Parts: sequence; C-alpha cells; structure tokens
Amino acid sequence: MKKRVAIVSSYNEECGAAYYSSRLLKHLLAAGYEVEVKRLPVSLLRLQSPTFLRRKGDQEIARIAREIADFDAVFLQFEPGLYGTRPKTSYTRVLRLLKAAKCAVITIHGFDRQMSSRSLTAFGTNMLNLRPGAAVMGLIEGALDPVYESFWSYVRKSPHVKVMTFNRGDQVLLQRFFNLGQITNYPICYFDQDEVGEVRASLDRERFLAQYGLDPKYKYFAVCGFFAAYKGHLTAMKALEFLPDDWRLVLVGGEHPQALEPGRDIGGYVRQLLSFPLAVDRPSADASLEVEGGLKTFLGGPVVRSDQVYRRELRDKLFAKSEFKYFFPTSEIKHRIHYLGQASDEEMPKFYAMLDYVVHPYMRTKEGQSGSGPATFAIEFGSRALFSNAPVFREMGLYFEGAMQYFNIGNFMELADQLQRFDGFVPGLDARRRVAIETYNPKGMVDAYRRLIEA
Repeated sequence: MKKRVAIVSSYNEECGAAYYSSRLLKHLLAAGYEVEVKRLPVSLLRLQSPTFLRRKGDQEIARIAREIADFDAVFLQFEPGLYGTRPKTSYTRVLRLLKAAKCAVITIHGFDRQMSSRSLTAFGTNMLNLRPGAAVMGLIEGALDPVYESFWSYVRKSPHVKVMTFNRGDQVLLQRFFNLGQITNYPICYFDQDEVGEVRASLDRERFLAQYGLDPKYKYFAVCGFFAAYKGHLTAMKALEFLPDDWRLVLVGGEHPQALEPGRDIGGYVRQLLSFPLAVDRPSADASLEVEGGLKTFLGGPVVRSDQVYRRELRDKLFAKSEFKYFFPTSEIKHRIHYLGQASDEEMPKFYAMLDYVVHPYMRTKEGQSGSGPATFAIEFGSRALFSNAPVFREMGLYFEGAMQYFNIGNFMELADQLQRFDGFVPGLDARRRVAIETYNPKGMVDAYRRLIEA
C-alpha cells in the first residue's frame, strides 16, 4: 500500500522553499508515494495586524492541521518567516501542525540562529563557575527565550517528529544546543542527471541567447537569483573592469516578493545596483571643469562639479555601509551589464545549462544560510561555476568535495582572473562532480526522507 505524504509549504510562489517543494513532490511521486501539497497562504500568515487578520491566519493553520492528521507522514518545510513575522506567532503555528501529524519531518530552510550563541549548559556552567555576568548575558541574548526553547523542547521529546537539515553544520548546531536525536542532513537536490540531459538536449546556445537579446559572440557570466545585498552582485560588476571587452555580465532575478516595500518605486538594493555602474570615478576629461581653488561661490565656498557631488552623496548615503564606495568603476561598464528579470521555475535551469559561466559571489550573512538553490543548479547542471568562500558554499563543498571552485569574498580581481583561466579547472572539477553526484541526488534525497519516517 502506498504511503500517503503531505508536504506543507509555500507553493507556486517565488521562493526557495516553494521550488524545493515542487521538486520534492515530483521525486516522491516517482518513488511511488501518494503525495498532496498543503499550501501555506504566506501573504495572509505574515499579517500581524489587525487582530482579525492574524486570527484568519490561525484559522488557516487549524484547517491545514485537520487535513494532515490522517497522512502517514508530513514533510513540513520550516522557515519561520513562512508562518508569520513574529517568532511567537510563527513557532506557535508550526507547533500546532506538528502536534496534528502522526509522523512529521521538519525540513530546515532557515531557523533563528541567535539560539546558538548560548545554551542551557553554558548558563549552568557560568553560574557554577561564579560568572553570573556571563550567565545573565546568555539570558539577554535569547538563549532561554521561552518561544524557541519550548518549540525545540517539544521536537526533542516527540518521537513522531524528525528533523532534516541541508548541511552538516546546521545538524551539529541543533544537536549541540537542543540535544535533538532524530536528525539527519542531506543537501538540496532538484534534478537527476537524466533530467539534466533532457534540458541540455532541448536547447541551442545561439537561439537561447537571442530570445533574451544577447549576442552569442560575447562571453556571458551570470549571477542568478533574488536580489539581496548578501548575493554580492557588486563584486561581479566590478570584475568587469578586469575582464576583456568581449565579456558581459547577466543578472537573472529580481527583488523577492516579500522584500518589496509599499509605496517605494525603487528598493534600496536595486538603487545600489543601478547607481554603481553610473558612478564612474575618474578625473574629468574637460580640464576647465576641475576646481583648483580659484573659483568661489558668492558664499565663499569652492565650486564643486555636479558629478563630484553625485559621488559624494552616493558614498555618504546609498553606499554608506558598503566597502564598494571605495571601488566605483573607473571606466564605463553599464553597457556590459544585462538585466534579464526574474526567471520562472521552468526557465531558471536553462540559464545554468546555456550561459558560459555562473558566479555566486555571496557574502557571509549574520543569520547564516542553510543552503543555496542557485548553487544546487550549478552543481547538478555541471555549469562552469565559481563560488565565494562563504560558509554556505564551504558546507556544500563537504558533499561535493573538490567539485566547487572558490574565490575570496569580495575579491573582484580574483574573480576576473579565475574566470579567464577556468579552462584549467574543468577536468578536475568535472571528474569529482560526477563522483559526488552519484551519492547526492534526488533519489538519495527521497531515501533520506524514507529512513527518517521509518525510524
């Protein structure tokens, strides 16, 4: 008899958890499971006020809880923001779903990592060692937050609840600070190699580029995915100055729907992306515009050229927290950057199959990342890919050992250099990727879920 499985997740929305769920659904069905998706109404769940709308969200969670009660297993895609904007609301809702399920697997897309700064054990140790100050700081920093503590305490004590993380580091953190016993790890997987072959066989580079207005005579490297400062797009833009003129940068993506600000026509990070290639930082070719101290305004101050004012405002305001305020372009690069917009779930894999190079210049984030969908595409499609040495990619490298080529975060000169000599990396990367992909693939992912629910 087929096992009935419910996937609780955002679905048919532009977010990583939704796409992962759609691929998990496909591979579970192929493995013989009977699967239904219980779609989270994320937009409603994220409304905290007025009170009656928050209650409507609670009612939707109650409805889903009733519907999943009879399933053999529930695969709950866990990222607190999917269930509400406040921890108390989101964690309480997830608890309600877990309590309704016969058997549940929490797939960790993200969790509140401030919990990892202190533990109950550390609190007790500090008190025993007469260090009350350190113990109190642990309380202030949230290690004993009752919302988090009660949630993970329930998970730890509930034999029907299991946990899956996308990297070994997250598994270790959760085990170390919450003593979870029923937990495993497996990287994000989307496509098996037969599917990859089908996608590649269906495409022609020239025709594919032409439909996006790209000239196939140029070399294209891309940054793909939602726009966010941690993605490091400016590193890729600045690298253009150190690449020959026949190289072009392609940006595939847009702002995340949940990041859009009401009433704002251009978001802060998009303003940075648009302003950076326009802020050409170089002496004027017209010497008459330079101020040597002779010209004065009627108030006695020096005359300042308008482009100098523009760059000063950029540095002082828009790029105040960015190191790239010291590295504005010194040559024209705006004509070498192409925005292709947000790609659909069906189109995104094609970019990884057809573009010459893909780069992932991510920064380290304070919260940490559990996995990367774009990086998964690069691995599965055997793209000519480069990755920053951000922790999320180092964690992925533990699965795909020797199959990922790294450069240092923010080092645009190193990025440009490695792109130009990538041919020398290809044989080793391809060989090691083929070995790793035999172990870490969608079939192995489904087996990991099966072992958890049968444990």
